[in-house]
Amino acid sequence: MRKCAWTAVDDKLYYAEGTHIFINSFRKFHPDIDLVVFRQDTVDRLFKEKKINWYMAKPYFAELLFDYDLICNIDADTVITGRLTEVFDNIDYDIGGVWNFNDYENASFENITEEMYVQAGMIASTKMEFWKEWQEANKDAMKYIRRENDIFNLVIYNKLPHLKLKIFDKDKDYYGCKSLGREPKFYIEDDKLMCMGEQIFAYHFARGGVFPKLDFDNMPLTDEVKAWLHKLSYGQTIKCVKAI
Repeated sequence: MRKCAWTAVDDKLYYAEGTHIFINSFRKFHPDIDLVVFRQDTVDRLFKEKKINWYMAKPYFAELLFDYDLICNIDADTVITGRLTEVFDNIDYDIGGVWNFNDYENASFENITEEMYVQAGMIASTKMEFWKEWQEANKDAMKYIRRENDIFNLVIYNKLPHLKLKIFDKDKDYYGCKSLGREPKFYIEDDKLMCMGEQIFAYHFARGGVFPKLDFDNMPLTDEVKAWLHKLSYGQTIKCVKAI
């Protein structure tokens, strides 16, 4: 199975978004997974060609990668802190995402409860059908409070209930926003980032227009955790491939 992860970023926000931290941390734990970072040339071309904006764009970027069997989108303001086994190794799903339920901010609307809501900061799928359905539905993204996040939930629960959904961290551990609001409780154990007895495999900053993101020194973390995260996000050697 061919697998890839991808993110997209506005060049003006490359460092403020924390993209360099995402890339370095992802490569540390996933040297076997192709990583694609869509930069300004592709962003400008795609937005003009498809007449879209950032809130509609994710499934269009994914469409550029349809030669892969598993496509995983991860927002650039994410630091990867462990191997994403439930995403890339235990592929027992059609659509996968991360639980939004946390101590910081929760969401619900229409028939989607807070306990159901899946956050769109990490989305993986083995089904082209999903990306195409989300692409079409995202034309209405601007009508909803949480834009593409709300549309994503409507698609997975109402449009495509026949596809198997997996919420990577609903039962245990942390893969995204589930740890928001619990940062002071982070600690290091056996060289792993932990919170309340469960391992943090990814931390998504997910605070809208707050910049810079992933600014570890100014986050409510212990000194031990800050030092561990800084060491983690040092540069990793990567393989360069031909641009799309």
